[in-house]
Amino acid sequence: MNTALTDVDATLNPDSATYWDGKSLIKRGAGTLILGAQNTYSGDTDVQEGALWLAETATIGSAGSAQAVNIAANAAFGGHNATVNGHVNNLGNLYFVDTFTVNGDVVNSSAMISGSDQPNNTLTIAGNYTGNDGHLYLNTQLGDDSSPTDKLIVTGDTAGSTTLHITNVNGLGAQTVNGIEVIEVGGQSDGDFRLYKGHVDINAWTYTLKQDGGDWYLRSESDDVPDDGGEVTPPDDGGEVTPPDDGGEVTPPDDGGEVTPPDDGGEVTPPDDDGEVTPPDDGGDITPPDDGGDITPPDGGDVTPVAPQYRADIGVYLGNQWMARNLQMQTLYDREGSQYRSADGSIWMRFKAGKAESQAVNGNVDIDSDYSQFQLGGDILTWSDGAQSVTVGLMGSYINASTDSTGNRGADGSQFSANGSVDGYNLGLYATWFADAQSHRGAYIDSWYQYGAYNNSVDNDGLSASRYDSAAHAVSLETGYRYDIALSNRNTVSLTPQAQVTWQRYSADTVIDDGGTRISGQNDDSWTTRLGMRVDGKLYKESGRIQPFMEVNWLHASDNASATFGDTKVSQDLPNDRVEVKVGIQANVSERLSVYAQAAGQKGKNDYGDASFSLNMRYNW
Repeated sequence: MNTALTDVDATLNPDSATYWDGKSLIKRGAGTLILGAQNTYSGDTDVQEGALWLAETATIGSAGSAQAVNIAANAAFGGHNATVNGHVNNLGNLYFVDTFTVNGDVVNSSAMISGSDQPNNTLTIAGNYTGNDGHLYLNTQLGDDSSPTDKLIVTGDTAGSTTLHITNVNGLGAQTVNGIEVIEVGGQSDGDFRLYKGHVDINAWTYTLKQDGGDWYLRSESDDVPDDGGEVTPPDDGGEVTPPDDGGEVTPPDDGGEVTPPDDGGEVTPPDDDGEVTPPDDGGDITPPDDGGDITPPDGGDVTPVAPQYRADIGVYLGNQWMARNLQMQTLYDREGSQYRSADGSIWMRFKAGKAESQAVNGNVDIDSDYSQFQLGGDILTWSDGAQSVTVGLMGSYINASTDSTGNRGADGSQFSANGSVDGYNLGLYATWFADAQSHRGAYIDSWYQYGAYNNSVDNDGLSASRYDSAAHAVSLETGYRYDIALSNRNTVSLTPQAQVTWQRYSADTVIDDGGTRISGQNDDSWTTRLGMRVDGKLYKESGRIQPFMEVNWLHASDNASATFGDTKVSQDLPNDRVEVKVGIQANVSERLSVYAQAAGQKGKNDYGDASFSLNMRYNW
């Protein structure tokens, strides 16, 4: 029906499921009833089944009316540029398109949903609003303060609790100052509005819901003082981000024409425990008209600098990358312990475990990683002319690392975390040359190559979960020169200055997370150099030879781990220069078997630290 209803002494459509008693309206049946023009009947409107839709400029009730619109749990009600004069009690779904005004109080026990797939729709309640564990679904172009958004306006008071769900529409993220206003309250603002899962992430930005002066804003700034240092590349105005489909949208037609009602059998399911809203799924979608307007992006006006709130999972992506690269790094002594080896070759294995701490994006994200590695290798070729020797071998390792990441605190005091892991295998080969084939005094050169393939996972505080693959190549060249200082009883002290250079190439799949953010830009080359001094003593006892040692290194890295979230590049705050100290002991258990234990630590700027312990065993043929 597309008509106006007034108080009459008649029954409308007596053989149908919709009843009209002359003063009140009861909507039954699975179809959609469309009302147009001014409907001035004085009784209540009960939407018990299906959907009741108000066409453009349509009205229910007379001005100042005390009648009510009651929406049942399996029903839907809404309109386009329409007005309700009276109260609304919502147990189902209340849709609004363009502007929708309720001149009365609203009690929301289910869901109020923007019925367009674009922002700039407004639900105005000229009365009081009470959320009875209700839900509010809005579209927003997540950007700066000027971003277009749907909005709830309450001229009276608010009370109760409501969960706000935000669908990002082509927003790229940006710093806000005051924020994007999504709820305006004219009276006493006692209602508790909570953002679904606490935050919305797009590109590198995290948005939270903040109350200010009674109104509610989406804000991406933190409570920290801005830091002018470091590298953060803000997004440009280009590119699109496709928002996720949460199942709660109602698609408007393109021509801005009439409302197309659903066919028979269309039911509307109220929110489940997760707050999701399922629109009619039987071909009976409510199709309100489109306003036909394009969304104009923010004009990039002047913005007072504030510190941004970054999404927490930045640290997990960067931590996974750093752990894969870090666990490829090794020296000759790390790999095999002492330089003393059998002329016939050896087999060796190593277990390493440790913890690393670092930061990202100028200290705004904390990264904590725990890691372990099991490595196995053996010589496959040995050659010596009596004066010098060359050894070639194969090696492989399994690595596993878990990372916890915590973002900076938002303007509302919120702080979020994420976690993830990386695991995989490295395969490679090594070659070592000694100038002295017998005692290994003097010069040596060691080189190795490794290829690694890894599985990565990221869980962004329940908002999204991502899986992706990565790989890394590494080539190293190390040289040193050992000086022996003879002591009594065959004991010696050795000094070995060392130098090493390592090249790595890391690559990772592009990820599009559940929020529509494209995570890429992890493919990069890096160089690491090391200058160090090793001091070890060879102490001969009745039970065999014991070799304590200490090593100090200066590490210099050419590049940080980095990634691009949307159009925003973020980097780990790894210091370019780090100091490393290693201490340990090697013992010869027998003529063929030796055991090697080592503790190591690294320290650098930006609160970087790494502590590890490793245990090696080597068996000589």
